[in-house]
Amino acid sequence: MSIIENKVLFMSKAKTYSEEYVLINGIYQYFLHYPSSQKEVVIYLHGGPGESYANYAHVLSQHYDFCSLVFYDQRGAGRTQKKNKSKPEDLTLETLIHDLNQTINYVKEKYKTDRVVLLAQSWGTVLGTQYALRYPEDIICYIGNGHCVNARRELKITFDKLREAIEAKGNKRDLKKLVEMQNLPNMDVEDKNYFETAKRFFFLRTKYGLTIKLSNLLKIILSSPIFKISDLFLIINGSKTNFNLVKWLTGYSIWDVTEYAVPVFYILGRDDWQTPSTLAAEYFKKINAPSKGLFWVENAGHMTDMDNPAGFHTAVREIITQQ
Repeated sequence: MSIIENKVLFMSKAKTYSEEYVLINGIYQYFLHYPSSQKEVVIYLHGGPGESYANYAHVLSQHYDFCSLVFYDQRGAGRTQKKNKSKPEDLTLETLIHDLNQTINYVKEKYKTDRVVLLAQSWGTVLGTQYALRYPEDIICYIGNGHCVNARRELKITFDKLREAIEAKGNKRDLKKLVEMQNLPNMDVEDKNYFETAKRFFFLRTKYGLTIKLSNLLKIILSSPIFKISDLFLIINGSKTNFNLVKWLTGYSIWDVTEYAVPVFYILGRDDWQTPSTLAAEYFKKINAPSKGLFWVENAGHMTDMDNPAGFHTAVREIITQQ
């Protein structure tokens, strides 16, 4: 279907942003726009899979006067999921790449531009990397933060970091709990105990500050100008809806993929132990691209952009103004 045929179902009357549903790859998907008079357009790829960024967008938009920001809820996430009720079997990497291709075509026509900037977070870096590798002609540059590189290696690094943190505290009870999970980095995802073990590992990491700060994120969500109570339920159900993708991600790796036809930039939180930034930085050294750059953001973890919006913004501004 051509972009001209995409039908807008709803447009808000707010002054600083607009919302709409657009027909993308057979379903109506939710878009949130923060437009600017500047020519560059950034499409933000949210994490998860299944975790909309719409209720975080107002934090980012405060800083971005040098580009337009476009957020969309991927198939299976947020308000797109609320409208369409996708099932786990409907959600594959190939389907989401096809969605992104039509999304970029729509955005290019809407903003009268030939190419866009892809800015990706967490799971979005998987989608964004794969898209950049396949369709470099659509992209000015690719920017990733909270970057996924090799899921098994990431899990092992986080496991070792947690052991270090527990030993530093001298907590023998927690160390025993961790030892009971020691097979997790190599456990088969089909093992009946895998996700239960992963859940216990997550809560133990949270205790030692090695996960995202959920209380801070909740405050941001509740302050969003577009927030609805139903958004919280959509967030909670996101991983369940995207269960097949979550399973697939446990074996994901781009470690041996090094050739990119577009400029590549990573913005990494110094304290990211969810997708350890140390591993992402190691992989980044191997990348060959027309141009590339790595930016470290201090006092920031996995959600670098929410932990230190000003530091993250400074990096994005520098990247885009140099293109």
